[in-house]
Amino acid sequence: MTAGAGIAMPDAEEHMIVIADARAQGLRLDAFLAATMAGISRAQLQKLIDDGYVSVNSAPAKKNRKLKPGDRISVDKRRAEDAVNPRLTPQAIDLDILYQDEWLLAINKPAGMVVHPGHGNPDGTVVNALLYHMPALADGFASNRPGIVHRLDKETSGVLLSAKTNEAHARLAGLFSSRAIRKYYLGVCLGDRPAEQGTIDAPIGRSRRDPIKQAIRIDGRGARTDYRLLSHISGLSFMAFRLHTGRTHQIRIHCAHKNFPIVGDAVYGTQDDLMRQVQPLDRPFAYRVIKCFSRQALHAWRIAFVHPCTLKEIALTAPLPEDFRNAARLFGVDAARLDSLISGF
Repeated sequence: MTAGAGIAMPDAEEHMIVIADARAQGLRLDAFLAATMAGISRAQLQKLIDDGYVSVNSAPAKKNRKLKPGDRISVDKRRAEDAVNPRLTPQAIDLDILYQDEWLLAINKPAGMVVHPGHGNPDGTVVNALLYHMPALADGFASNRPGIVHRLDKETSGVLLSAKTNEAHARLAGLFSSRAIRKYYLGVCLGDRPAEQGTIDAPIGRSRRDPIKQAIRIDGRGARTDYRLLSHISGLSFMAFRLHTGRTHQIRIHCAHKNFPIVGDAVYGTQDDLMRQVQPLDRPFAYRVIKCFSRQALHAWRIAFVHPCTLKEIALTAPLPEDFRNAARLFGVDAARLDSLISGF
């Protein structure tokens, strides 16, 4: 990690010292460090500052502090290095393995588990578990994502693929990029009744109002979701989805866009407003379904593709977790007949 602007000096072995120069006048602390310290993002620096690992003139500092020339900024070197190259610790976390061979591994990821370490989630992730169970994993797209080819949201359960070798990782990534992997999800929605079957084709990009969220944008990246209505009762829908693209939060955004957001989606859902639209006599059923879930009601049910190394067709299915089984019973959906219900979709 090197410094660009300013003057950086070693401070024993524990800290990096940056002396603000004339270019720092009036700049925020986080912005100045992002321009000064190569290889570390502004978001990572903000986290270091918020956690107390950065000081200015030997005093605690805030990320929006305005600097002046001569300010002495101290950054905890070990914490900064960990932010750029996180130390991945193997952890003895149980995995529900659906399939594995010498190239690939597929698990049934539980809701509530993050896929890889990152901001606010240093461990307890799928990657930490994989490192414990697997003797080798592909390098992945980044140092904190060995083996990871695609991701699921923290609160989404279901099939997650990983690669054991770099060759398998590259080939799988190619299949995802060329849309040769067929991805099927199940979800429970609240709001308008969807058509029996349809397609939502609406581009997605980062929200201009909230940088944490994605949104429908005319200048966004193409996004297509097919859906099939399996059951609709009292303002709630049990649905199947097929993703043709893999944009961040795609199903959640598309469903909210059509006014039937995913139950339990605190980011894109408008659950309280929609419940007020449910007829009073229908509300008991609606509340029973909603009570099944303590998370967003989305499950990555199946992935089907041609194995990139054996060239054989493979389909991997994640059994329904308890919350989905309970909801399916309320909707009268026979979980054992999902194959026939979604046939040809």
